[in-house]
Amino acid sequence: MNKYLKTLLMLLTMVQILKAQDKKRILQPNDKALMLISVKTHLEKSYIDLELSKKMNTELDKNFKSNKYEKLTDPSEFAKILTKDLQSVSNDPHLKVRFEPEYISKEKRNSTESLKLESEKKMAMQMAEINYGFTESKILDGNIGYLNLRLFADTKYAEETATAAMNFLSNTNSIIIDLRTNGGGVPSMMQLLSSYFFDETPVLLSEFYERETNAKTQLYSLSNVKGKKFKNKPVYILTSKQTFSAAEALAYTLQHLGKAVVVGETTQGGANRAKRIHLNEEFTMSVPYIKPIHPITKMNWEGKGIQPNIETTEKNAFVYAYLNALNTTFKGKKDVLLNKIGYTFLNEKSVENAIIVFEENTKLFPTSANSWDSLGEAYFIKKDKINALKSYKKALELDPDSESTKAMIKKVENIPSE
Repeated sequence: MNKYLKTLLMLLTMVQILKAQDKKRILQPNDKALMLISVKTHLEKSYIDLELSKKMNTELDKNFKSNKYEKLTDPSEFAKILTKDLQSVSNDPHLKVRFEPEYISKEKRNSTESLKLESEKKMAMQMAEINYGFTESKILDGNIGYLNLRLFADTKYAEETATAAMNFLSNTNSIIIDLRTNGGGVPSMMQLLSSYFFDETPVLLSEFYERETNAKTQLYSLSNVKGKKFKNKPVYILTSKQTFSAAEALAYTLQHLGKAVVVGETTQGGANRAKRIHLNEEFTMSVPYIKPIHPITKMNWEGKGIQPNIETTEKNAFVYAYLNALNTTFKGKKDVLLNKIGYTFLNEKSVENAIIVFEENTKLFPTSANSWDSLGEAYFIKKDKINALKSYKKALELDPDSESTKAMIKKVENIPSE
């Protein structure tokens, strides 16, 4: 490319950059003032907690008078700061302000029923491409069912997929539902999945209260599902700090109705249902306006999250739930099964989980040389010389004639100390 072409290309690029800068939205003082009025009006009108809405409005007034927002001219940054300020008072992760003029414009274009239906169909097609959040359904060694669910899609479209996943697991002894990466969705999926764990008599799952209309509604389990119900089989729900909204609803509902053991981390704490409001032609606000009330606790998990029955890290939640399920339901040669599971984890390079399984095996079968030998191997792979030696020596004590264990002890002893 000659110098002339390079210079021309550079000039064209600069022109495009300048054009983009010219089009960039710059907020004026009056824009921000009107925005704050709109935010405050909708909070006081619709936010689920009136007193908290007043506190948030007071905070916004204070920040405006102190000129906190004066130098903010970028609309996206302004929305982020407003969200941060509102959440600092409310501790409500559902409450968000967004700069999204394209979304608002699209919403207005799709305002007719036919266009809404078309938009809904497109969304359903996108959901279908990710299997409506049903990422994985499998049967683990020991006949334990495992379901990995990434979102709660509307049962209007996802019921068939949900039914297929649950029916596939229907003959297992126990089920583990993995919600560690589930950010929520719609209540209808929570209702459908919950219904698999109750008999035909409808059970009150939750009551919902809307402050703006002072209305209360109830959500019950379904009498019938398309397939077999689990009823009294043990259920384990895996959670993390990312578990949110409708995913939390399933965990909280089943936990406090005595139908599930929650394993993992305390969840985000977003209980209240939100709606998206157009503040003007450019900004939207997600406003929590309905709160769930559990029939047993008479409260919910808003701002607190769900406290697990078995608290552990996100990484280890699966192995602890799996072990708990096996200890509750498995009737065969458990030492052989646990050894197999431990080596499965080793083959998957999940050494920490393998150690947890092998340690469980040595607790249950303390006189098994093989259990101690396997634990020693896992510690050896982890390069934990002290625990590897301790385990191998215990194995040799139980089986003094094991040449392979003697060889491993020598190998470990020859590892230089760090």
